[in-house]
Amino acid sequence: MAHPARFKGLDSLRGLAALVVVLHHLMLSLPDGLRDDLRYIALPLNMGGRFAVILFFVLSGFVLALPYFAGTNSAYAPYLVRRFCRLYPPFAFAVLVSALLCHLLGGPSLPMVSDWLKQPWSSPVTSVVVVSHLLMVGIGWDRSIGLDGSIWSLIIEMRVSIMFPLLVLYVRRFGWSGVAAALVASFVCTNARVALGEVNALVAESLIGALLLTGHFVALFLLGVIVAARLDQIKELFCRVSPKLHGVVFIGMVFIWMMLAYYMKERTAHLGGYADVFCGVFTMYLIGLCVTFPKVSAKLSGRVCLWLGDISYSLYLIHLPVLLAVVYLLNRRMSLGGMIAVAFPAMLLAGHVMHHLIELPSMKLGRKLAGAIRYKRSSSQRFKSGSE
Repeated sequence: MAHPARFKGLDSLRGLAALVVVLHHLMLSLPDGLRDDLRYIALPLNMGGRFAVILFFVLSGFVLALPYFAGTNSAYAPYLVRRFCRLYPPFAFAVLVSALLCHLLGGPSLPMVSDWLKQPWSSPVTSVVVVSHLLMVGIGWDRSIGLDGSIWSLIIEMRVSIMFPLLVLYVRRFGWSGVAAALVASFVCTNARVALGEVNALVAESLIGALLLTGHFVALFLLGVIVAARLDQIKELFCRVSPKLHGVVFIGMVFIWMMLAYYMKERTAHLGGYADVFCGVFTMYLIGLCVTFPKVSAKLSGRVCLWLGDISYSLYLIHLPVLLAVVYLLNRRMSLGGMIAVAFPAMLLAGHVMHHLIELPSMKLGRKLAGAIRYKRSSSQRFKSGSE
């Protein structure tokens, strides 16, 4: 089973998801009263921000699993080196930039914005916080003390990346029934965290909580893996379904998503678990549409969407530090609307620059190191064969 290495429509989907996260955080920066007045926009964006992160997880599972089921995967060491270089250098850069900007600009005085935006840089940055972030601990801190509220999902990504070949083996062995069992286990993990008193949907407060939180999200990566494993069957099934029925399914999923957005105004960990799984299933459906129907992929493959897809990782990491820096610099000189008007293009520009200066070189380094490992291993094998 051979599949294309990249699907442009999915790249664009990732870029649009990153843009939704940016808009979600811009909405969260508004004072509570103003956000209540805009609740019909704020509620979908609130749910959309979480949906976007779940989409990242499912897409990662799908894209990382494709080489395994196409027979083109590399050995574990080269894979892990490439994955580390793909994720960690941009992550570390964003953390260090946040720490520097917090040191230079941060402080308790930040009028006109929400309490959510006031918290991250309200206290002096410490070496303990920076080291904790760089080590990707993800225990005992949240957005109120974190330097960059977006980085929590990268900690989950790194944990799952380390164990990812095991997820592929699991799906090979158990298939759909195994994924269903993992979803049940995901709910168990969510309820167990609640029983421990951990209700933060993003970070853990203990080692056990971190394991349970990771267990919850592992099931979402498995949704992407099963799509890669059964891609031919899924495409065949999607082709059999009429366009009208696809339209009904899509509209129905959007309606359910809107209902979840409404009922999650007072979010609970229990409801968040159900919403995450629904978003994961919805993402599976979107992946199926993109890889099955070229017209759908083409509509998502405009120049702007593809550009957003290219810079999505850097944009996701750097947009909050840019927003905070703009607000701290301009809050005494401009209105909130003016600051947002400055911050939005500044975020896009920062994501573009970071993509070219940090993300692409780190990916190139990962490919080079992985190639060196493969070459060293093949040379060693040839040497052993010659000795025999």
